[in-house]
Amino acid sequence: MKEMLHLEISKLIGEPINTKLPVPVQLQAIANIETALPGEHVYKYTSMDKDADYILNVDANGVITPVKKNPIGDTPLTFSGLNSRLEYVLVDDILSSPDTKVLGRKKVAISRGMDKSELKIILDAILADTNVPDNQGIQEYSPVNPGTGVTDPDDLYDVVIGMKHLAEDYGDGFVLLVASDVKEALDTYDKRHADDFNYRIGIYETLRNLGIKTMKIFGQVDRGSGETALLADGQMILVATDSTIASGKPITFVRRIITPDIAKLMGADIDNTQRATITNPVPVQADPGVTGSSRSNLLAYGVYGYESIVMCIPNPLAIVRADASVIV
Repeated sequence: MKEMLHLEISKLIGEPINTKLPVPVQLQAIANIETALPGEHVYKYTSMDKDADYILNVDANGVITPVKKNPIGDTPLTFSGLNSRLEYVLVDDILSSPDTKVLGRKKVAISRGMDKSELKIILDAILADTNVPDNQGIQEYSPVNPGTGVTDPDDLYDVVIGMKHLAEDYGDGFVLLVASDVKEALDTYDKRHADDFNYRIGIYETLRNLGIKTMKIFGQVDRGSGETALLADGQMILVATDSTIASGKPITFVRRIITPDIAKLMGADIDNTQRATITNPVPVQADPGVTGSSRSNLLAYGVYGYESIVMCIPNPLAIVRADASVIV
């Protein structure tokens, strides 16, 4: 037993804690997930069909009225590649450490970071009217600021209901994406208004009865210029996931398929999200961090990730955004 004592006292309990929160389900909740083959082109319509539903009574002489129509134009979408940094560890360091799974955790972190980057790209597109039809942007609800002295300012309940009223002509089955501070305001809404309620609300019960599922968007991601929140304070986005004017969800997200032959050429493992994880064997070319040195072959092995994606918002009418920072 004494011979095994050093093994017992050096045993690692669990794994190191990582505070970078994952985004497991929000993307699937609001977007249609599609794939495209290598070299396949993906298009979006450049505008929306806003022709009136024009129906006439049958003419007494049986005359049919001809009207010329032109096809709606389209434009190709441009795929963008996402890749992680090359994370590497020195062989000598890993052999002398009980933490032998460091690159395994980095592989998980790469997938988590790409998940969050995908969601960040979509949220930023919603807030900036990017990749929407030319003649229609995202709907927006502007809260009535209580600080302006108006007699009937909006509170958080009014904002949610106002957003729903804008979207419900174009779909139902709503998902409400909210920033952390908005979620906290919803959590405490009933208590804060207990003294001035003139009618029963119960905000979460009411939202459920209205078919609205609330999802908190939390966490940060670094897209090359420092860590930023996935959804800034005060932001709210309501998505009607079952549209009445178009099939499916109002957002489409496409990943480029990495075929087995291409994966073999890359030396990559491909998961079911068409994301490539490449293990870089010894040696790794990198800057060893020694003053005056350049890139060198290091006795190390590494891992990095890559994927090719594109997104568009073909049905912006089924989405409503609001900046509730003036009331939370």
